[in-house]
Amino acid sequence: MFGSPLAAEPGFSLTVDPYWILVSLVQFLILYWLLRRFLWVPVMKALETRAAKIREGLELAEAARLDRERLKQEIETLLAQARAEANAIADRTAQAAEAAAAATRAEAKTEADRLRERGRLDARQLHDQALAQLRGELASMVVLAASRLLGREISAEQHRALIEQSLSEAGSELRKN
Repeated sequence: MFGSPLAAEPGFSLTVDPYWILVSLVQFLILYWLLRRFLWVPVMKALETRAAKIREGLELAEAARLDRERLKQEIETLLAQARAEANAIADRTAQAAEAAAAATRAEAKTEADRLRERGRLDARQLHDQALAQLRGELASMVVLAASRLLGREISAEQHRALIEQSLSEAGSELRKN
């Protein structure tokens, strides 16, 4: 009573029936064929498609990395060129400023020299005019004084020529000193 229900049945034995083996084998083959046809092929196609997309994505990523490195090199090259051009422009600007300053200094020096020379010429001319005026007045005074001393009058032209000659000689000796 308290035993197992299988033990209660008399004559239970494990037997293999060839019919059921054949049925199981046919069922297995049909299931294999159905799974292969409707499940395996689409799954494999999906996996191949996904693998192709992954390969394509990796190739695109590698191409993008190479492109990024190439662009980085181009940017570095362009920056180096821009720096070199900026330095060249700065050098040319400095040289132009120095040249302009030198030209301005030279022009100012030339103008100062010209003004100085003109001042010298004007001073010389004023000096000569003052000296000529002084000679003329001195000659008149000497003629007047000589005529009073002598009591007679010498020709003014002769006397003036004599005095101017003496003053010219005295003036040239003063210039030498």
